Amino acid sequence: MIFMASNGKKLLIVESPTKARTITRMVGNDFNIMASMGHIRDLPERELGVDIEHDFAPQYVAAGRSGKVVSELKAAARKADEIYLAPDPDREGEAIAWHLQEVLRNDFKGDFKRVTFHEITRSAIEKALASNGAVNMDLVDAQQARRVLDRLVGYRISPLLWSRVAKGSSAGRVQSVALRLIVEREREIKAFQPEEYWVFKLKLIAESGVEFTVKLARIDGKNFRIDNVTDAAALLDAVLNHRSCQVGNIDRSKRLRNAPPPFTTSTLQQVANQQLRFSASNTMRVAQSLYEGVELGSRGAVGLITYMRTDSVNIAAEARAAAAAFIRENYGKEFYPERANFFKSKSGAQEAHEAIRPTDVTRTPESLKDFLDSQQLKLYTLIWKRFVASQMAKAEFAQLNVSVYVQGADAHLYDFRAAASSVIFPGFMKVLGNLSAADDNDDESAVDASGALAKLHDHEPCRISDTLKEQKFTEPPPRFTEATLIKELEENGIGRPSTYATILQTIQNRKYTAKVQNKLEPTELGCRVTDFLVQMLPTLFDVKFTSQMEAELDEVEAGTRKWTEMMKEFYGDFQQWLASARDFGAVEGDKLNILIEAMKNIEFAPAEKNGRFVRDDRKFFNSIASKLARQAKLTEKQFNALLDLAIIYQDQLPDLQKLSQEAGFAEELQAACERFEAKKLKDAQAASQGLDTAGLLKLFAAFDKVEFAEPTVRRGRTFDDKKFFDSLRTQAESGKLLSSKQLEALGKIALRYRENIVDYPSVAAVLNLPDDTELAAEESANTVVNDEIARLLEGLAQVTEWAAPERKGRRTYDDKSFYQSLAEQFNNGRKLSDKQLAALKKLAEKYQK
Repeated sequence: MIFMASNGKKLLIVESPTKARTITRMVGNDFNIMASMGHIRDLPERELGVDIEHDFAPQYVAAGRSGKVVSELKAAARKADEIYLAPDPDREGEAIAWHLQEVLRNDFKGDFKRVTFHEITRSAIEKALASNGAVNMDLVDAQQARRVLDRLVGYRISPLLWSRVAKGSSAGRVQSVALRLIVEREREIKAFQPEEYWVFKLKLIAESGVEFTVKLARIDGKNFRIDNVTDAAALLDAVLNHRSCQVGNIDRSKRLRNAPPPFTTSTLQQVANQQLRFSASNTMRVAQSLYEGVELGSRGAVGLITYMRTDSVNIAAEARAAAAAFIRENYGKEFYPERANFFKSKSGAQEAHEAIRPTDVTRTPESLKDFLDSQQLKLYTLIWKRFVASQMAKAEFAQLNVSVYVQGADAHLYDFRAAASSVIFPGFMKVLGNLSAADDNDDESAVDASGALAKLHDHEPCRISDTLKEQKFTEPPPRFTEATLIKELEENGIGRPSTYATILQTIQNRKYTAKVQNKLEPTELGCRVTDFLVQMLPTLFDVKFTSQMEAELDEVEAGTRKWTEMMKEFYGDFQQWLASARDFGAVEGDKLNILIEAMKNIEFAPAEKNGRFVRDDRKFFNSIASKLARQAKLTEKQFNALLDLAIIYQDQLPDLQKLSQEAGFAEELQAACERFEAKKLKDAQAASQGLDTAGLLKLFAAFDKVEFAEPTVRRGRTFDDKKFFDSLRTQAESGKLLSSKQLEALGKIALRYRENIVDYPSVAAVLNLPDDTELAAEESANTVVNDEIARLLEGLAQVTEWAAPERKGRRTYDDKSFYQSLAEQFNNGRKLSDKQLAALKKLAEKYQK
């Protein structure tokens, strides 16, 4: 809670302390500025908190630790003559403003004034204060509808996941659809069958002596596909033994490329992920700091960018005029278009909002480098360049397209093509940098960067100096990155600017996806959750249905639909879907009663404590019998658990096989027998290796004196040794064995903390780890390698002129950034891979002189 005290009687409330500090210096002594620290009320954490019977009324409670904050706000409200509510200009901000109004209503008898601004600058705040209004209840209703909708879905469906998939798993109305996209893409990749095809190129020498390369695009004016080596050889033979070979008509043209629009939330997240490798959540965190204000020395705290949650590409007239003056002065009047650039936002965008832009275009990245940290500077540079470029003139290119026609020996006409592109006028690329000349060329043409094509003449004869045939295979669709998933979500109308980062963070925090080399891959748990939800509730987790719900929320926000009517319509369908899901795969009928009756006389083993868990077969049986008496059916998972219990006590059930045949559960019983035998074998193998439950508990006890390192964050992922270790220990204490991957991970932890482990040699023997002698030898070898790495890095540290970043396809190769990342990794004590060491050696050789 931040309280900015003054003698004024006007109270202005924002969400965050940083925002409060920045605004304080702009409004003078007439105002007290206070921060609500986000939401002061929310739905309760451990109960539904929605009164379904009374129009889905939310049952709000104090949020988190807001008690002290609310007390201070109430005290300030009682002393105020005027109260201005200034949370962010979106649904969430409007809801915060409304909650503040509701909580403070008894402490302030005047009218609350809602003020919104899209940038934290003196002029914007003064304008907002002068044009204050009331809380927009349509926006509040839209936020409440989303909150209630998400609570109902999560609260009602997550328990199904606990019983059918895994304890602790959860479903989310939007996050689960995002996960579905990732899982379905992964299955497309796994199911993909590569298809062979061949590419053909010719090296030609024109009659004038010009040498150039062309690529086969058409045969007899039609697309073609050669899918085997025999046909490829026959084609090349026909071309080599051609009847004629000459240039066709050379197409020379000029092409314009429009400036890109300024950033919205989704495009900023996409480009920051592609170019800076920022995660969506990190992009929003850094953007928030730039929006709320950064200390600029004697100038104090200044908001550097406009509000960062927006789907609009609109630009305020004042900002457009400032950009025009800046461009003319710094780049020349020819770089400003004859007519200002205007961009059309997507349907449903908030037109009252602006795109993300710098609040003052004259604050160049260079002028701010002493005040921003490295991530702030990178993101600000991205935003500043994109905004300035968006207001600049079009880029102009000279385009050259050449076709060479070869009349083959087989009477077919082969059309080979090449293309070249050169910049006539850079326009907006003066700021964004030259884009690849190949970006606009199709895949049918060979790209010429040498300038040779410009020297050719129409209908000029050519001779073939060399041929190239290359076997290729079609590739599966790529895995989603955060950038491409956000684009997919936006194109399908799923989520909104304020939710993209949260969606991505949630599915990763829940371990439903893992980020591997910046790509999102579903985990085994993520696949199981998706399969269950799509099978049980296909409509609810359908992409189109989710998009439709977003559109209905937009209608609520626009005031054309009541949120309670929307909820009633949804909930009627939702109850039916939920009932079907609960009954899916349910087992009922005589087989259950016969099995329960047969097991009633079993003498169950006494309850047994295993670590912190107690196994009590009698208690479990009674709970199943009681459930069956109430509901007359069991879930498939419960029925299988009952059969597993019956197999354990089959000595007391001599007629079990006969009963299963008569009652119709022989197949299920056989499956239970197979599970039992497999578990027996696994337990025996684990016991022989000292990795049964008793052995594992003894193993974990050896770590009791280990003090684990604090969690670290690398590449957006949190690594917490203690949390992971505790999860493995909990699993072992519950009687479950560890998988080979889990044992491997435990071994890595043991190596890391071996000096604090009691009797490390015994632990090493069980986990098949190197002993002290082997470790000493390995450390000696590592010392040699580390000395070499240190020498290479030290040499590269002396480089004063690095090669400019080079773009190849979609990737940018930047020697300096690569060196810095390896140096940081090495200095933080993390081992370089063999591949990284090889690349480091090549880099050192490159700059050796």
